Amino acid sequence: METSLEEHDVPGATVAVVADGSVALAEGLGVADRETGTAVGAGTPFRIGSVSKAVTWTALGRRIQRGDLEPDGDVADILDVPVPDSKGTVTPANLATHRAGLENGNSQLWVQNANDLGSLPSHLRRATISQVRPPGEVGAYSNYGAALGGQVLAAARDESFEIAIENELLGPLGMESSSFSQPLPDGLAGAHATGHAAGTTYSNGNFPYVGLRPAGAMSTTAPDMARFLQAHLNDGVVDGERVLASETVDALHRQWATHHESLAGMAFGLVENYHGETRVLRHNGATPSFVSDMVLVPQAGLGLFVAYNASDAASAMNDVVSGFLDEYLGPGSGFGPGTDSASGTGSGTDGDSGPTSGTDSGSGSGSDSNSTTAPLTPDGQPARTDGLEGTYRAMRFSKTGHDRITTTLQAPTVSVSVGDDGVLHTTRGSTTQRWVEVEPLVFEHVTENRRLAFRTAGEGTDGNVEYLFLGGSVSAYAPVGPVDNLSLHAMLAGITILGMLSMVLGSPAAGFVRWYRGGDDATLLPDRSRLRSEPAAQARWVASGAVLAFAAFVVLVLVHLGVAPLAVLSTPPLTFKALFALSILGVLGTLAAVAYAGHVLYAGSWSRLGRAHYAVVTASLVGFAWLLWYWNLVLPP
Repeated sequence: METSLEEHDVPGATVAVVADGSVALAEGLGVADRETGTAVGAGTPFRIGSVSKAVTWTALGRRIQRGDLEPDGDVADILDVPVPDSKGTVTPANLATHRAGLENGNSQLWVQNANDLGSLPSHLRRATISQVRPPGEVGAYSNYGAALGGQVLAAARDESFEIAIENELLGPLGMESSSFSQPLPDGLAGAHATGHAAGTTYSNGNFPYVGLRPAGAMSTTAPDMARFLQAHLNDGVVDGERVLASETVDALHRQWATHHESLAGMAFGLVENYHGETRVLRHNGATPSFVSDMVLVPQAGLGLFVAYNASDAASAMNDVVSGFLDEYLGPGSGFGPGTDSASGTGSGTDGDSGPTSGTDSGSGSGSDSNSTTAPLTPDGQPARTDGLEGTYRAMRFSKTGHDRITTTLQAPTVSVSVGDDGVLHTTRGSTTQRWVEVEPLVFEHVTENRRLAFRTAGEGTDGNVEYLFLGGSVSAYAPVGPVDNLSLHAMLAGITILGMLSMVLGSPAAGFVRWYRGGDDATLLPDRSRLRSEPAAQARWVASGAVLAFAAFVVLVLVHLGVAPLAVLSTPPLTFKALFALSILGVLGTLAAVAYAGHVLYAGSWSRLGRAHYAVVTASLVGFAWLLWYWNLVLPP
């Protein structure tokens, strides 16, 4: 831990280790605040982001095992808030395994001002999250789903979530310095570590609030998290008192879902993985200024919790987690940059520091670890190569929200190719991993105990490839079709912007030339009589107006995003919503330009060059309008 702080220039951290059911370490390191130099103590609270979900799911699992809830019951029968279920019934088990078919958007996730912070039900009601696939089909990480799970607990206890989680779990566990309350109680807020982000610090518990509290609002200490680890690793017993029934612990740890029988999957809210041959359960998280990780090794009675008070501490954290597991379990495949967890928006690890940013372990990141076995070699080509190659994107983005573009840009992508020797290659960033087929559509890493698999439509292996599954990854990966290709969108954006600029700059230039040459058109701008009577003049003004409306919309959206990114993505202010009047105006102008283009081309009232130019401008407007429509940026959120 000390080395990680020094090598990665991170201010402070907190760590807890449980071994053989006992607390081996619960300590703070470094400074809680760079400006004041206050040291991190063992009892210094840290924000833990999506590790909060593990606490939420443990509490819900406890309630289920007590018989108060059915894991396969319809949550709509329990909740008094709307549940997106257009594709099918949602159950607590669906929510805990991220298989409720929900998109992963930022709606109602972050709240900047305490005055705007409502109850959990109020934020759930205002959230604009849709069910975009049938429940149980595949996994797709969802903060909103975790928040629904927390509200199920609250409804079962007939209490607010903050009180329910306290009474159900935090209190019985003796986690006295842990809280989901927002703002934090004065005692916790005053002792809280300062969060450090690029150019920003959050001190005295004053950090962005989480509207969807169960997904990532918890602050806690190393000793408290040590008690939580004990409950999971000591058969539910902490300090000689049973807090979780033995059956509850077993239920929490067993596999509840997997994308393929050959792959690791999901326990009840915990991500299943393997370090070498050893099964590991994990959840990590991040906020705009903290990163955290929690690892359970049930068969070894070993647990680790770490948290850092800086947004750029992901590498430091991963060094510690990987080194710790290598030391105590032996060399293994590791986890890459982190499992699929997150409550948030921004940069950082697979967590809540960015609009659903995140990385998935096993997705082609990292390098081959040392192995005592000989590397696997293929026996010819895979059963099929057609349809496997291409780019795949993790299904952890917003499909219907105005944050579709930011979430899509941050969704992990993997490129797949098959070599002449029959080895499957997965590339993410600058790193390539190699895999050998061990059964039809199932591939094992050449040196590591990791697998990936493909699923095709219909029976057998001959249908179109629908998904790529990576062991240890919550979210499935889907092929990126031509229409969804980001390179195509970038190229189309560039071409359409150039085309629109040619109208804004070209029309005044042409007017200047006409004025300079003199003659019937010897004016810089058409007079009112011409504008009223000449379709050609009207056409130029309509197209120019549409271009200016689109340009103003994009510029002002970027300004809003730069000034208040969390608010814009999660709880859009009225000023942001008002900007969509410009987008709508641009679309209406585009439709009018299309009509004028047809008239001008048919009437032949322009020169050939003029007609060609207007056609280019109109096509550019149509293309840009389509881009805004695709990214859900035509109508206000």
